[in-house]
Amino acid sequence: MAALAAGVATSMAQNVYSLNIVGYYNVPLTIGHPFTAVCAQLVNGTPQNRADQIMPYADGNNINTFANFSFHESDMDSGSSTGWTDPATATDLPLTALPILSPGRGFFYGNSIGLTNITFVGQVPTGTNTITVLSGLTLVGSMLPYSGLISTTNASNSINFVVPDGTAINTFNGVSYHETDRDSGSGTGWTDAATASDTPEPTLAVGQAIFVSNGGAPFTWTQILNP
Repeated sequence: MAALAAGVATSMAQNVYSLNIVGYYNVPLTIGHPFTAVCAQLVNGTPQNRADQIMPYADGNNINTFANFSFHESDMDSGSSTGWTDPATATDLPLTALPILSPGRGFFYGNSIGLTNITFVGQVPTGTNTITVLSGLTLVGSMLPYSGLISTTNASNSINFVVPDGTAINTFNGVSYHETDRDSGSGTGWTDAATASDTPEPTLAVGQAIFVSNGGAPFTWTQILNP
């Protein structure tokens, strides 16, 4: 669920008007399994979207970012001098070393204390937003708090992620991945990798991250929101 509100700031002297859209959304966590694929879709804090600024704090839980084909874990630990621990070195993690969870950057949320959801609060990133989808595997999500069909353009329920033919979308249900391939030769434009049969276009929920397997050159995902 996403709830948004508009806050208007006006400068009469300069006759300048700005519209800030602020709000929140909830991401349900996978019950009975520790990991949920999540992405931040709002902007908050200083420095902007550093993990301690955008993430609700839950002692004992963790976040796992992905880069260069490997994960890096950061643990929320009230026993640490900073509130965060690097499990790889078993040392306190400086806040300045926490990952920046920019809108659309995917990560895995590790839930060891039985939370049922997490709530993100902040400002919607208006204007033109872009992500570069690298060759190989990239963990991403919508940069805006949208849900719906992945690629279909000019649809009220599309997040406008137009992917090249042959690109694989991998969703995670807490236990396993499900791969759906962009396939222009399919009757639907998509193929289920497990069954090699036509399948409906995948959809994404608000706050959901996916692994994109790109066998070609890097490409850009663009979303525009002009309030």
